[in-house]
Amino acid sequence: MLRLFKQQALPFLTYTPKNDWEWLAIAQHHGLPTRLMDWTLNPLAAAYFAVEKEYDGDSVVYAYTHDKFINTTRDSNPFAFDHVARFIPDHITPRIIAQAGLFTIHPKPKNPFVSSMLSKLIIKQKFRRKLKFILYKYGIHRATMFPGLDGLASNITWRKTDEY
Repeated sequence: MLRLFKQQALPFLTYTPKNDWEWLAIAQHHGLPTRLMDWTLNPLAAAYFAVEKEYDGDSVVYAYTHDKFINTTRDSNPFAFDHVARFIPDHITPRIIAQAGLFTIHPKPKNPFVSSMLSKLIIKQKFRRKLKFILYKYGIHRATMFPGLDGLASNITWRKTDEY
């Protein structure tokens, strides 16, 4: 899948990725299944993604408190990793910048991620909608998380209709 993405994505990019780490980050950020997991350094962004879409249940924000990062120059092959590790890509897309994005790599992506450094915050279902409005007042919404016309249109639609 990554090979096909690399072959077909270039016309849509304003930046040409330098290595497979960057290609994986862009592919993951745009919905292609990869061995990466999206994270954010911004807790408000994490809360937004937890309540962004309508859901009849509680939401969860996970925090992973690990302070070591991959040196992607020294460890150039993401497919050679045999353990979960974190990396921050260069500022390769406006969306990753806006979302203060970073990633973890998972050598066995189908296995659940279990770690003593992983904690969670539960957002109760009855508070989800209210939190989405609170975050909007702090400038955390679809237009700021997804800079561009799609994010702008989605945000206006949300503000001006009965859409969740």
